[in-house]
Amino acid sequence: MIFKTAGTLAMFSLCACEMTLPENAETSLSQERVPVRVSVSGTGTKVTDVGNEAAINNLQVFVFRSDGTLDAYSSYEGKELTLDCTVGQREFVAVANAGDLSKVTTRSQLQSARSKLEDNSVSGLVMTGSASKTLAESKNTVSISVSRLAARVSIRKITNGITIPGYASVPLVVKGIYLTNVAGDRPYVGSGTPSVWLNKLGNQGDFPLLLHSGTLSASVSKGNSYSTAHYFYCYPNTTSSDSSSSSWTPRYTRLVVEASLSGKTYYYPVSIPNIEANHTYDITELKITKLGSSSADQPVKTGSMTVTIQVKDWEKGSSTTVTI
Repeated sequence: MIFKTAGTLAMFSLCACEMTLPENAETSLSQERVPVRVSVSGTGTKVTDVGNEAAINNLQVFVFRSDGTLDAYSSYEGKELTLDCTVGQREFVAVANAGDLSKVTTRSQLQSARSKLEDNSVSGLVMTGSASKTLAESKNTVSISVSRLAARVSIRKITNGITIPGYASVPLVVKGIYLTNVAGDRPYVGSGTPSVWLNKLGNQGDFPLLLHSGTLSASVSKGNSYSTAHYFYCYPNTTSSDSSSSSWTPRYTRLVVEASLSGKTYYYPVSIPNIEANHTYDITELKITKLGSSSADQPVKTGSMTVTIQVKDWEKGSSTTVTI
């Protein structure tokens, strides 16, 4: 098996590969191997606004016995493959658009394996899914629904609503939009606490293609809006409470709008609590009415900020309007 890396997406060789282990369990079952055709399909993929967020570019399938040992493994570029399994009750786990996991030989090893956010790309988001089936001594087919490990955060409109004397006639210049305090890894299977954090405390240097808009220079006069949508991708962050400490501790992921007024830079952070996999968090409009914070990780101290985020499946999306 050959794996090549291009950008953030690990690509598979065009030839399928297959690995099986020596028979060392469930000796009471027939050891005859039967072909099993496995196909995968995405869940929550009806609403996509960027690239091909539902793309399944490559596939790895693991088949585990009831004792957790590996019965069969195969990989291929595409949405389906065929592999030989022994008969009996089997658990199938599919991993799409990920790096090489061919060294996994037990269910516990797969449960311990972690995906890095950098493994994702807009048209190659890492997905996983599983299914159980009792294989008979005949032709078998298995269908597996997979869902994205990442969440999507978007902002569609930034409105200049500043009425402060001396600033009302000054354009708001949007300089950049990015995510901070981002979970950088997670298990392929199940949930877990991040061991890697990116763009901590308002920094913005990690993985610009997923977490940063790039440098902007959008001048927005009073009453007008910057209406170019921006989309970002992060791993789940279920930190139970926020923090404003200048020393790093886990805290909420924030979408930050960096802007300038009269040449001075201000930050407008929007905190997004309890980010879940395969969910979208959509800020339909950020209306700026006051001067921002001096730090990308500190909430705006003056005025008020109202954030209402509905957690929904990526298929339906969510809608949020924020006024600062």
